Amino acid sequence: PGYAGRTELPENLKALFRSCAMIRPDMKLIQENMLMAEGFQTARALSVKFNTLYELSSALLSKQPHYDWGLRAVKSVLRVAGG
Repeated sequence: PGYAGRTELPENLKALFRSCAMIRPDMKLIQENMLMAEGFQTARALSVKFNTLYELSSALLSKQPHYDWGLRAVKSVLRVAGG
C-alpha cells in the first residue's frame, strides 16, 4: 500500500503475520555514510547541508505526487554525486 501496483492483504492472510513497529530512518546518518563511501572528505558537513536542502524542499515545494523525497530518491542523488 502506498506504492503503485500494490494492494492490501486480505484479512485471512493478515491473521498469519505478526505486526511490527516501524520507525523513520535517520536520513542524516545514512547520507553521511553514503557520502563517506563515495569518498567525500567532508561527509558530515555535506550530509547536514544535504539534509537541510531536502527537508526545506519537501516542506516548501508543492505537494505534487511526482516529487519524491524518500530514501530511494536520496540514495539515487548521492550515488550520482559520488560517481
